[in-house]
Amino acid sequence: MHPTLTFPTDLDLKRFLETYWQKRPALLRNAVATEFLTFPAEELAGLACEDGVESRLIQQTENNKWQLELGPLEEQAFEGLPESNWTLLVQDVDKHVPDVARLLEAFSFLPDWRLDDIMISYATDEGGVGPHTDNYDVFLVQAQGQRRWRLSESDYGDDDLLPDCPLRVLRHFETSEDWLLNPGDVLYLPPRLGHWGTAVGECMTWSIGMRGPSQDELLDAWLQFRCESSPSEYFHDNLAPGRKSPALILGSELDQARTLMQDLLPRDDDHFRRWFGSFVTEPKPDFEVEPLQHPVRPDWLQSQVSEGAVLIRHPWIRIACVDLDTGPALCAQGECFVAAPELQAALQCIAEQRLLLPEVLLALEPQSELWAWLCQLFNRGLLLIDE
Repeated sequence: MHPTLTFPTDLDLKRFLETYWQKRPALLRNAVATEFLTFPAEELAGLACEDGVESRLIQQTENNKWQLELGPLEEQAFEGLPESNWTLLVQDVDKHVPDVARLLEAFSFLPDWRLDDIMISYATDEGGVGPHTDNYDVFLVQAQGQRRWRLSESDYGDDDLLPDCPLRVLRHFETSEDWLLNPGDVLYLPPRLGHWGTAVGECMTWSIGMRGPSQDELLDAWLQFRCESSPSEYFHDNLAPGRKSPALILGSELDQARTLMQDLLPRDDDHFRRWFGSFVTEPKPDFEVEPLQHPVRPDWLQSQVSEGAVLIRHPWIRIACVDLDTGPALCAQGECFVAAPELQAALQCIAEQRLLLPEVLLALEPQSELWAWLCQLFNRGLLLIDE
C-alpha cells in the first residue's frame, strides 16, 4: 500500500493546481492515512542529537521573547524544559528515516526536483515558531495531536519583523483564517503567505517543503557555469575619426557591451538543458553521495537483480529527467547521465520510482544497454541494493 493525497469531493487535483497552487491556501481534511505518519517523539529527539542532522529547539518566554538553540543538541537540552511553549524541529528527516520518506510518494504530482525535504516538528501545548512567512510552497501534514493555524492575507516585509529576535517572527499579525488541524489533515500554503501555528496540547506536524531557485540564484549560477565552461569574448574597439571627447562613452560602445552580456544568456539547447537539470538536483550541504570505492560490472548487478535483489534510490538524491538532442538524460546530485535514445521509456520508469522491483527491471528493454546504464548509476552511488 502506498500513501496517497486524497482531495475532498469538491476539489480534485486539476482544480487545486489551477485555483490554489501558488495562489491561495487550501485545507484538505483527512487527506493522508495516519498509518503513514508514525514517528515517535523520542526518536525525533534522538535524531536531533546526531551529528550531521539539522535541528532547532525553540522556546517562547514571557513578553514575546524567543530562545533558539541549534543542533546537534545535547541530551541535557531536553532536561528542565517547561511543560508548554516549546518546539523541536528537525530538517531532512526523509533522508535519515526511509519510512518517513515514503510520504513523498503522495506528492508525485509535483516535480521531483521541487521536493526539498520533510521537516518534522514536535511541540508542547502552545508551542510553535511564531507568526512568519516563507518563500516557498509547503504542505503541512498533521501527524499527531492538534495544531491551530492562523493565516493572514496581509503583505509582510522585513520591516514587519520583531527586532532583536533570533527568528523571523512578525511583530503584528492580522488573522484572516483560523483552522484547527487533526491527524491526517493537510494544509497547503503558497509562498509569502503569513501563517502562525500553535500546538493544542502535544502535537507533531510533518512539513513537506518545496525548493525553487530565485531569479538572482538562477542567473548567478548560470553565469558562473557559463564563464567557467566557455571562453569569453572581449570588447573590441571600433574607432573612427571625429570623436568629440575622449571622456565620452559612445552609444555604439554601450550597444556592444549589452550585446556581449546578452550573448551569455542561455539558449534552448543541450548545453542549457544539461546545466539546468544538474543545477536543480545539486545536493544540499552534507548530503553529497560518494561513488562506490569498488565499482561493479553490469553483469554482476544484473545477476543480483535476477536473484531477487531490489534496487532503491539513494534517500539523499532527487532526480530530474531532461530530453537532449543526443538522447534522454537523468540528472541527480548535480550531474547529468545521458542514455541511448532507445532507453527513453526505461529511463522514465526508473526515474519515477523510488523502489525498483526485479520484475520491473527485468521487463525493460533493451536489456544490454539498460544494465550498462544502470551500473553507471549504481557505481555513482545513486542506486542501492535494498538490504
